[in-house]
Amino acid sequence: TMTMTTTRRRRLGRGVHSARREGVPIRHASRVFGISVSPSSPSSSSSFGGGIVAGWLRRGGFGVVALAAGRRIGPVAVSKPEEVECDVCIVGGGPAGCTCALYTSRADLKTIVLDKNNTTGALAITSTIANYPGVDKTMPGQQLLDEMVKQAVDYGTDYRRAQVFLVDSQGEYKYVYTPDVTFKARALVLASGAMGRKASFKGEDTYLGRGVSYCATCDGAFYRGAEVAVVGVTQEAVEEAQFLTKFAGTVHWITGKDPTGVPFADDLLACDNVKHWKSSRLLSIDGDDSGVTGVVFKQRDVEEPEQLAVTGVFVYVAGQLPITDFCQASGLEFNKEGNHESGIKVNEEMATNQPGVYAIGDIRNTPYKQVVVAAADGCIAAMAIDKYLKGRKNVKVDWVHT
Repeated sequence: TMTMTTTRRRRLGRGVHSARREGVPIRHASRVFGISVSPSSPSSSSSFGGGIVAGWLRRGGFGVVALAAGRRIGPVAVSKPEEVECDVCIVGGGPAGCTCALYTSRADLKTIVLDKNNTTGALAITSTIANYPGVDKTMPGQQLLDEMVKQAVDYGTDYRRAQVFLVDSQGEYKYVYTPDVTFKARALVLASGAMGRKASFKGEDTYLGRGVSYCATCDGAFYRGAEVAVVGVTQEAVEEAQFLTKFAGTVHWITGKDPTGVPFADDLLACDNVKHWKSSRLLSIDGDDSGVTGVVFKQRDVEEPEQLAVTGVFVYVAGQLPITDFCQASGLEFNKEGNHESGIKVNEEMATNQPGVYAIGDIRNTPYKQVVVAAADGCIAAMAIDKYLKGRKNVKVDWVHT
C-alpha cells in the first residue's frame, strides 16, 4: 500500500503541470510521478496535451484522474514502484557528482548516484585532459571519468544508470523519481550539469573533439602556432579568443554583427594575431580523417563564399543551459528569479534555499566550467552534507594522519 501526504501530492501535481505544458502523453507524464501507469479503459491511454493529471489518494492505493481538453476520460490505475532509502542521493555522475559521492561515502553516509548516461557529459566527450592536476596530459576525458566513478564505488557508492524525471525536495526527506524506482534520501545533491545547444553548422557535430571545441581554456594549448577560428560575438567568445591568442598563430574571429559594445572586444581586436571577419556567416566546417581542415564562410558584402584553412574551430554562438527540467517545480531558487536557465542559486557551502538540498557543478551556471572546479564543488557540498546530517557546527576535514 502506498501512503502519501497531502503536501507531497500537491508538489507532484506541480510537476505534472510542467509536463502538461510540454504536451506530454499521459503514459509519459506518469513517469514524472515515478510510477507505472496502465489505463483503466482503452480511451484513457490517449495523449492529454492541454489536459491535466490530478493525484488523488484512496485507501489501499494511489490513482490519477485524467482530463483531456477539459473532458474527464476516467481514472488511471497505477502501481507503486520500488522505494530505496539512502542518506545522500546525487543526481548526476560527472566530476562534481563523483567527487561528492567519494567524500560522502568515506564519511559512512549511504550514497546513491543516479547517472543518465556517463558517455555524453562535458568531461566524457573531451578528447584529452591536460589541465587536471596529477593526470597524464594525453588522458581522454572518458578515462578520467571512469576512474572517478570507480574510486567512488570502491568506497561504497551505489552507482546506478537511471533517468530522473522529478524531485520532491521540500520536506525532511527528499524523493527522487525514476521510471522504476523512487529514492528517499535525507540529503539531495543536484549535479546534472549543463546541456549544450544543438549543433548549428554543417560539420560541427562530425568534428566535435577532432578540431571543434566549445572551450578554449581546455583545448587552446593544443593549437600552438596553428590557424584557428572563433565563431560568435558574445563576451564568452571574446574572452576565449583572447586566451587563444597566447597560443595560436592566427585567430580568425568570425562575427555576424558589429562587436561594438561587447566587453573586451576592443582589446581582442588590438591583438596582432587576430583577424576579424565582420558581418560574416559560417557555412560549414570541413575536414577529413585527421580532423578539421578548414571552414567555409560568407561575408555580407562579398558575393561568393570564402574558405579558411584552420585546424581548430571554437564555437560560441549560444551558451549552455543548466539541466534543471526535473526540478523546476521543486521550489528551488535560481540565480535570476523565475529563470531556470540562470542556474540554481547556492551559498558558499553549495546549499540551496531548501535545507538538505545542494547544487554543484555546471547546474549552478558558474562561468568557471572546468573539471577541477566541478570536483571542488563536490568536495565542498559533501563536507557540508556531513556536517548537516550529523548535526555538527563545523565541517570535519577528510584526511588521514599517519
